[in-house]
Amino acid sequence: MALERLLRGFKDFRTGYYREHHDLFEKLATEGQSPKILIIGCADARVDPGILTQTRPGDIFTVRNVAAMVPPAQYPPDTRHHGTSSAIEFAVRGLNVEHVVVLGHALCGGIGALVDGRDSIYASYDYLSTWTAIAQEVRDLAVGQLKGRSREEITRAVEQAAVLNSIANLMGFRWIAEKVEQGSLALHGWWFNMTEGQLYAFNPATTLFEAVHGLEVHPTVVKGTTLSAIKPEALIAAVAGKKPAF
Repeated sequence: MALERLLRGFKDFRTGYYREHHDLFEKLATEGQSPKILIIGCADARVDPGILTQTRPGDIFTVRNVAAMVPPAQYPPDTRHHGTSSAIEFAVRGLNVEHVVVLGHALCGGIGALVDGRDSIYASYDYLSTWTAIAQEVRDLAVGQLKGRSREEITRAVEQAAVLNSIANLMGFRWIAEKVEQGSLALHGWWFNMTEGQLYAFNPATTLFEAVHGLEVHPTVVKGTTLSAIKPEALIAAVAGKKPAF
């Protein structure tokens, strides 16, 4: 039944959207893709970057994995399978995107598993804990500094701090750092709260994720940004200083 729903959906797409936007698809087929934005999002079925941003085919290059994480750069390159890193490299070096957005979200199962550790219902999974360990230091920092807060508050802090951890890891790729320094690439840290339908963007000036109400937000990292401003520990400290139920 679930698969049939997909096939019916494709039929509707082919006779509806595809036909209505045939010129766009023909252009994409003949001229190729030239997106200006790379979005690194979570694989969670509830948080589709294309739907959230209401974009058209060709507008965004998307990388999705558990918890929207960016692993540290590996130099020199080894023979392991670097799916996320290779997709980021293709977007930045091959497509010359101008913006990279790391999009975390509320109620993230991967982050929840990281926070719960050995108590997680997913603790026996073969690969999950190794992957989410990318943000292990962030998790430990939040658990320590937010001791006494609810699991919900700690998890939210880790969800947001993990976004900054991924941005810091992005700066570890030399071809990203070079483009940022040249002023041709900007990095953005976003977090989506699905329970209220609100997007939040990290503000380096306040070291907090703030609700987006207009059509303009300040990038997290651009040429000249002091990288100490985007350290996850600065966010955790700011969150720790707020009243519970932030």
